[in-house]
Amino acid sequence: MEFADAAQPAPVSFPDTTTIVTSALGPDSTGQATVAWTRWYNIHERHSLSDFQQEGFILAFILAILAWHIYGTRTNRAKAKKWIQISAPALEKEFSHVGFLGPRNPPKEQGYERFMKEKSPKDYSTYASGRQNVAFVDVNLSLIPLYSPVTMLVEYGLSLFFDSIPAPDERIDAILYPFDGKEALTVPGQLPGAQELSKTKSTYDSFVWAVVNKDNMKQLRDDRYDVSLTSTKDHARLPPWATIMTESAEVTELLLTSELIQAIEAAVDVFEYLIITDQPIDKPSKYATNILLLTFINCD
Repeated sequence: MEFADAAQPAPVSFPDTTTIVTSALGPDSTGQATVAWTRWYNIHERHSLSDFQQEGFILAFILAILAWHIYGTRTNRAKAKKWIQISAPALEKEFSHVGFLGPRNPPKEQGYERFMKEKSPKDYSTYASGRQNVAFVDVNLSLIPLYSPVTMLVEYGLSLFFDSIPAPDERIDAILYPFDGKEALTVPGQLPGAQELSKTKSTYDSFVWAVVNKDNMKQLRDDRYDVSLTSTKDHARLPPWATIMTESAEVTELLLTSELIQAIEAAVDVFEYLIITDQPIDKPSKYATNILLLTFINCD
């Protein structure tokens, strides 16, 4: 009962913020109380550029990768364009049709886009047909992936530790397919001129013959079944770094023309091999008849 006469506690009174702000700033033109803007609303006062260093590095890295990609893509496209500008006159001289657009679809572009197809930023291809005894020729350009520095580093790194993974390189692979008496299987019989095929069929004995850069002989024997069937013999007319690989030495003098020797000597820095073959690249599991293929690698 000692606290019976004690006074009851009174509630604590808080100041009216609106009243304080109003008394400090006064009402606006409409008579309403004006709310004060403090430092919390000013982001430039609460933060500085140093608070966004991580975001800045990420943004700079993305912009660098994007710039590198654009540079690499344009560089590879310029290389492919330069190659087709040099090679197109020779292809048009030897074939009646070059490129992927048909005669009924005249190209809007008369330059690079007419002759080449860009399959990826590093892979380009062209096509030619319209020559007696030749079905068609495929030409594929494989360039270094300049557009992707990560891909380049990975491929170069793996090539240092694994012989089966080649280092990135610029290559030209051209494959010509003759008819060799199989025109009726390639050209539909209802096409105009198909009846003349029986009169102009080409026939020749099958064989494997190749001119090879000696630096590539071992790798070729390991990678290609057709070349593994041949024997190797140097030729006096060839430069010391090149040799003949064939199963039929009789055809060497016929195929090794002066023009071919001059082309091989001129391509000393890029030539790998030229192969004429009737056998598949991979060892077949059963007997099959194969058409003759002419393969040109890095002979631009």
